[in-house]
Amino acid sequence: MNVEKLEHSQNKVVFDVTAEEFEKAIDQAFEKKNGEVTIKGFRKGKAPRSVYEKTYGVESLYDEALNVILNAKASEIYKDETLSKEICGPFTPDFESDEKLERGKDFKVSLTFDVYPTVELPQYKGVECKKAELEVTDDEVDAAIKQLMNKDSSKTLKETQVIESGDYAVFDFVGTVDGVEFEGGKAENYELQIGSGQFIPGFEDQMIGMKAEEVKDVSVTFPENYGEKSLAGKPAVFKVTVHEVKVMTYPELTDEYVKNLKLDGVETVEQLKITKKAELSSTKEKSEKDRQVDEIINKILDNAVVDMPASLENERINQIRAQYENQAKMYNIPFETFLGLMNITKEKFDEETTKQGKRQALFNVVVSKIIEVENLAPSKEALEEVAIAEAKAHGSTKEQMLQQNAPRYYSDLAYKAVIDVLLSNAKMI
Repeated sequence: MNVEKLEHSQNKVVFDVTAEEFEKAIDQAFEKKNGEVTIKGFRKGKAPRSVYEKTYGVESLYDEALNVILNAKASEIYKDETLSKEICGPFTPDFESDEKLERGKDFKVSLTFDVYPTVELPQYKGVECKKAELEVTDDEVDAAIKQLMNKDSSKTLKETQVIESGDYAVFDFVGTVDGVEFEGGKAENYELQIGSGQFIPGFEDQMIGMKAEEVKDVSVTFPENYGEKSLAGKPAVFKVTVHEVKVMTYPELTDEYVKNLKLDGVETVEQLKITKKAELSSTKEKSEKDRQVDEIINKILDNAVVDMPASLENERINQIRAQYENQAKMYNIPFETFLGLMNITKEKFDEETTKQGKRQALFNVVVSKIIEVENLAPSKEALEEVAIAEAKAHGSTKEQMLQQNAPRYYSDLAYKAVIDVLLSNAKMI
């Protein structure tokens, strides 16, 4: 067995095969193939070797015999502790000779496979990162309370009937491209909150200042990535006729109103504000931590040097694609129809899936390398602690939870440890 290190994180293992080994493999091939064919005058699998070879020729056994040899050689690789730890993809077999396979002659075969890549980590401690913005403003608290009060609110006609950002406009529109109306570009008595960003960029901004019964041409350009390809990137004109302008009217915020909300431990306006501020603070703290982690990790990934094997990338790409295909199956619709509902073409989906899969594969090997370098692998005790907690929650046992979830526990704990290292050593600016 001769191991060759190839480019792009691959190993090639070349084996010598003796004529005697090949002959034994031919014997095994005959036992299998003879059971698959019918020879006149004999029951399936009962024809003598001489009759089989006379009928089909000994060469008909060569491919199967070669498979027997290759399977045996693959087993040798798996039995080698050093080589087996490196395998991260399927074997690619090859017959290492310019001459044809022939009985009675020695020959060579090879098995090539991807190995876990060498990872050159950049400086991952002291990475610059924007400081967390954790301040919760009074306006944010007021907006959160208004959202809570939405169920008791109603839309009423605005006194001035002039559109401002945040108002609700009821209007007709007719869209044209090159002077021709297009499908889906027309509606009557359509209600839209101005500033919500639901329409094409620039559309809502041009409606600000319009008043009831005013007619105006709104000129916009469809985004390049617009779902309807025939409209993507094209300029359009919408004739807009405003009918009504409405505002959202909320009940008066009083202690009595707050009491009627029946929120646990909240009976006054002041208590409601304190509660909402605490909720927003907790949410902002989590979102800011997630942002910082993304910022740091993306900088590390951008600067890591990894000769990534294709098998690791393809594994993640296929997993992502399978997730979406399974969703389409759940809805019992064709996959391309499902993509259409997501407003994405098959070509764009493949492009984005490939990009995402490659990035995730890179993420996996880089994080694994940091875990190795920093010795962050979780202990047996740490894994058991998580298993015990989940066993209590699910009415199960520690052993059952470990058997079912040990890989998840390991990755969750290890990743948390990596995040702690990166954040605690980051340079906040």
